[in-house]
This record gives sequence, C-alpha cells and structure tokens, in this order.
Amino acid sequence: GDDKHLSISVSDTGVGIAGLDLPHIFDRFYKTEESHGTGLGLAIAKSLVVAHGGEIAAESALGKGTTFCITLPM
Repeated sequence: GDDKHLSISVSDTGVGIAGLDLPHIFDRFYKTEESHGTGLGLAIAKSLVVAHGGEIAAESALGKGTTFCITLPM
C-alpha cells in the first residue's frame, strides 16, 4: 500500500493551553475565558482535515506554547 503522507507542524511560544482544556479544543463552540473567537475555528479545521482523510492534533504546555500537527495522505 501507499502510505505516503504530508505532515505540517505549527508552533508558537504563547501562553499555552491548560491540560483540562486541551482535549476539548476541537469541539464546536468550546471556549475558555481567554478565548476571543466563536469556538468554531478549530472544529472547522478538524472537519476539513478529517474530510481529506487526515488527522489533526495539538500538544501544549502552559507558559511554553502550543504545537498543532496536521497529517494528510498524499
């Protein structure tokens, strides 16, 4: 089988995402007190990635930043 894929990672050095919030960030309308948007952006991103057969995930540490990883089949 053809298991070629493209992986993209984007990292920042921002405030990070709390461990209790991290499992929910791709849920529709999920927001924290610090959120400025509608809670839809990451849910839309996930649905687009999944619709193309890919995966999206995030790792984060408070005070150290966040890394988002997207993997798509080629």
